[in-house]
Amino acid sequence: MMDRSNAMKAIMALLNEDGLIIPGCRAYEIVTEYIAFKIDRMGPERALEDVKHTKEHMVAQIHQMAM
Repeated sequence: MMDRSNAMKAIMALLNEDGLIIPGCRAYEIVTEYIAFKIDRMGPERALEDVKHTKEHMVAQIHQMAM
């Protein structure tokens, strides 16, 4: 069973393959707050699965925030 911390690491790694989510930047703050909310609401394993299914859309939104 995955815990909250490991889920956050796995999800952030999935979403940050291109390196746009830099600690300290606004996109990083927004994404980590959203992922923390998702994990709290869905649980670590379901949140990770959900992000895997919506990754392309989420990465496109991150690109818009980071530009």
